[in-house]
Amino acid sequence: MFRGIKSIWRTRSQFIGTPGSRPTLALSWRTAASLRPALALDSTSRFTSSATSTNKSAVAEIQDASPVEAETTLNGTESPPSRATRPNNARNRMFRETFREKSAAQSKDVQRKLASPYVPTVRGYPLVHAAEESKVHALQVAKVQVAFDLIWRDFGQEMPDWSETYNLLKRMMTKRSEPLSMAAMRIVLPKSWELELDNKKVEFVDSTTGLLAKLRVSSDHQNPSAIILRGKSSVLASAAEELVAACKDVEVYRLGEVAAFGYEVKRLWPAIEDAADGGTFIPEDKLDNIWVHQEHQTHWIDTPYEQTPKPEQWTIENLESYITTLVCGRLRPHLALRYYVKPEKDGKFVDTDGIRIRMIMDALTNPEAKACITPSILKMAMSFMAHKGGHRADADRLLALAEEWGIPLDTEVFNIMLEGYVTKRDVGFFHWLLRKMEQRYFHPNARTWLLFLELVEKETERRQIIVAMYDLGLFKDPATRRGIARIMAAHDAYVAFKSGKRLPVFMAEQKSRYGDDWFTTDAIKSILTEFFRFHERDNRRYDEFKSLIEMQSEDGRKVGVDTINLVLDKCLFYKDWATAIWALTKLKESGNEADATTYQYIIRLAIRLQLPHSLGVAVFYGALEYKLQYLTRIILRRHLANHVKDTFWLQHKPKMLSKEMGRLLRDNPTRGISRMLSRVEWAINQVCEGYKPAKPLVEMLDLAQRTKDKPLLLRHRHPRDFQYDGANTPSDDLAIKMVGSEVEGKKAMYVHLNWHFDPRTMVKGWNEEKAKKSQQWFDEHKRVPDGLERSS
Repeated sequence: MFRGIKSIWRTRSQFIGTPGSRPTLALSWRTAASLRPALALDSTSRFTSSATSTNKSAVAEIQDASPVEAETTLNGTESPPSRATRPNNARNRMFRETFREKSAAQSKDVQRKLASPYVPTVRGYPLVHAAEESKVHALQVAKVQVAFDLIWRDFGQEMPDWSETYNLLKRMMTKRSEPLSMAAMRIVLPKSWELELDNKKVEFVDSTTGLLAKLRVSSDHQNPSAIILRGKSSVLASAAEELVAACKDVEVYRLGEVAAFGYEVKRLWPAIEDAADGGTFIPEDKLDNIWVHQEHQTHWIDTPYEQTPKPEQWTIENLESYITTLVCGRLRPHLALRYYVKPEKDGKFVDTDGIRIRMIMDALTNPEAKACITPSILKMAMSFMAHKGGHRADADRLLALAEEWGIPLDTEVFNIMLEGYVTKRDVGFFHWLLRKMEQRYFHPNARTWLLFLELVEKETERRQIIVAMYDLGLFKDPATRRGIARIMAAHDAYVAFKSGKRLPVFMAEQKSRYGDDWFTTDAIKSILTEFFRFHERDNRRYDEFKSLIEMQSEDGRKVGVDTINLVLDKCLFYKDWATAIWALTKLKESGNEADATTYQYIIRLAIRLQLPHSLGVAVFYGALEYKLQYLTRIILRRHLANHVKDTFWLQHKPKMLSKEMGRLLRDNPTRGISRMLSRVEWAINQVCEGYKPAKPLVEMLDLAQRTKDKPLLLRHRHPRDFQYDGANTPSDDLAIKMVGSEVEGKKAMYVHLNWHFDPRTMVKGWNEEKAKKSQQWFDEHKRVPDGLERSS
């Protein structure tokens, strides 16, 4: 085969000639002079390029284009314009208007779209608010699908039917019990030869049978004399045999589904004598190339992203460290405006994710860093981009560049992009990316099927997908069954609770469906949501949900903050402080921290139950961690400015400050109502710099409620029953112990929350009438979400 190599490699993207003529342009080969005569000896077995018309349709171009390229070619143009010349602003504006449209015609389309397999079924519940939640969610998803239909139609395309994607996945898969029909092979040529190859399709003509078959050829990332072939196993076997017969100096490697050892997995030729496992080996000089997946934890940083140390010369180690720092390091929310504020026409907006992604792309596209990019670095960067809304195009561009550079790719790289489209509910690009996988001879795995199962929302279609997964032998993997159980948990729980089954009975049935190891933390939230939609607070089975949270998951993880926030939402609805403390205790035991939503629920619950000391503790802790976000700030601002319509809160203002903090605010008053809470955060962190609370949030909340708020409520509601002399009057101070850093040698101190915010002395130029008008304007122009009480 190798004797005809000069006429072998021809790719359709290099066709030059007039219509009707057969193009003959070949790829150039630079070899040693002594080897040139061997190149023209024989051409009995050769790769030829298929004849392609110069006026190829745009649809055919899209089939081999990346999703970003497809997006620009859907309108029928022959080739996509460059990214620099695309009218991105106009296009993005059109997208936003499509998703926000509220015309009568769109409303009819939304109603029709409710029957789509990609839209969840509207479920009926005994509780009115639960049924309304289900209906609203289904309408929201249907509206998104209608918007995608309009966008794709504007580019001259129709959204693929779910059955097309389903059949495409089945066509790309093989059963576990059968040998893989698609495979990959690495051919290492003599070092004196150098190829100029991109990721292209070629056609191989077998010298014995004369049959023609398609293969995909690409260059190796680290070796310019090596190529990667992908295609059917039988065709690759024939190609390898002819290569070896023609040239004894080549090395042939069989690649698995995951290129785990830098494209050196199992050497087929030349054979290794006495090699274990038929030739499977890891060369000693390649031990550093083993890529192991690691879970990276997000951490807070206090400096601008541009100050991330950048090495003068790139290596694999410092490139991975640099990308990891950008992906995992997150700037504290209160510092984003300080470093990056840019006034826009709609207000102040800072896209800190865009800043990090730009820096990541600059590093990975640096010619000096290209040789240091490993699959683990690539996946880390793509995973960060694919889930960041408008930055999925950057992830797709990175995928296209990785193919061009010859970086080892596997199915998981495509799964990262597919997961981003599932998050976005983008059915069209999900389908087109699968087409791209098919053209590059990457076959789907269990995770690909699970992503499709998650994208499809109707139960009937989901059952068909599960049956196909079972027929393909994917159920042998426990992780697959757990994934199916997670996705189907909401439907299974709905059916069980609607028929009146208790939670323990339902959990036993799930074992029979998915095996003993089905239960994971990801399934808890779905089951808990359905449980609360069927069981009210006065239901005798209501407390059964606690056993669900206390169960040990099979994936080794403990309950997450999202699950606790779901319980806190119900605690707010039923004004249940005891259960809220129980939930926060479970959050502490799991090792997780309260997030901004947790603080929002606790603060609103303390306001509803009239617990001023607990409210002060929650605000103090939230300010220390900068976790008081938009909705919480709206609520608290009314209390700080005395604009609440509640006599209790006008009499008992929440004490969230110490004496030192109060004096700081008097000496440095804030300007305007909108900045009051920011000034409170500044004062708290100014006094407590270098310190943190000795006790967790849940312990201080419980202490404040039992020792301060409960007696206060009794005195407020029954003042005649409480007569104190001066010595026995209970103190309103709540002391919080703060511990300093051991490195700095700071001693412990106590913060006494005994001051409240006084706008008359802490707001510069305070005018009560003007403040009321300002608050009235704010209430009229800012919509407060349903469920937020006007008094808070």
